[in-house]
Amino acid sequence: MPARVMRQNEANKEVFRRKIQEKVAREKEKMFRRIDDETPSWIAWALKPVAGISFDMQRRRNNNLGEGGESRAAFNFWFFLSKEWILVNDVVLEPKPDEFIQLDHVLIGPPGIYLIETKAWEGAFTGYKDNWRRKEGGSWVRCESPTKQNQRHRRLFKHWLENTLGDTIPAEIEAWLFPVVLFTRAKWLRVEECSMPVFESGIALAWHIRRQGKNTVLRPEQVEAIAGALVGAVPLSGQGTPSGTWDVPPEGAAANGNPCGCRTETGKTRNGRSYVKVYGKREDAEEVHRNYKAEGKDPGPLKPDRFTEGAWFFYFTDGTSAEKQPDEELV
Repeated sequence: MPARVMRQNEANKEVFRRKIQEKVAREKEKMFRRIDDETPSWIAWALKPVAGISFDMQRRRNNNLGEGGESRAAFNFWFFLSKEWILVNDVVLEPKPDEFIQLDHVLIGPPGIYLIETKAWEGAFTGYKDNWRRKEGGSWVRCESPTKQNQRHRRLFKHWLENTLGDTIPAEIEAWLFPVVLFTRAKWLRVEECSMPVFESGIALAWHIRRQGKNTVLRPEQVEAIAGALVGAVPLSGQGTPSGTWDVPPEGAAANGNPCGCRTETGKTRNGRSYVKVYGKREDAEEVHRNYKAEGKDPGPLKPDRFTEGAWFFYFTDGTSAEKQPDEELV
């Protein structure tokens, strides 16, 4: 069974992108003010339009260089990894106020979390101690460092993880949070003494991750909790609507059909169908199912979740046949 795939809430991602655009506009305005402060007015008048064009071109170049290749890589991760893994593509987070990270792929599984920075750069590249160059004509020129970029991602993602899930995840996050870089179109690549592994194909990276399968750090419920927090992440301002988050009642609590105090997840599939997912023994799931029925609701048949051991689910009867499990339809 291939890896499971979840998607971050699109409405929330749009809020993130607007905030990023606002930050870029502020940075551009700050650059113009610096030109005004540091140069005579007659020079600033001529320099600002040129600097503005250069600023926009550099950002566009950085964005375009990294685009493409993500879909092919995502397919390899989905196909070659097992159902114990959850893949979230194109993730945007705000770990600290006004500090954003955009992650091409996040893979969450028993050995830990892989933060994958994908580059569809074409040509020849060399990286030495996180300093990168690309070949232009007969010369080697400095270029953006994907390994330094992903080190920043790792630092801020760790901060986000600590503040979001705290004591519910294993300590020493550095030991199971793995940043890697993936080149998908490079014609020639040489890497020495960089701070993280660099791969030339998604298949090679997928097989590398498969080989780590015997190292179990995260329990299945922790894998799902991290994925749920990712897809439901909202900006620190509170804008947006959390989705994909887990409903974890306090121990012994009786809420929403949960008299046993076991862990439940409630939500809707991508097609709008309401469901309940119960983690624990079958007897616990049956008790939750009975309690919903006693409240006058109309739960459908209780079924084992074939993706998660020790989990059970049911839909609420709404005239739609239950052909897919929640895992296959969630965001």
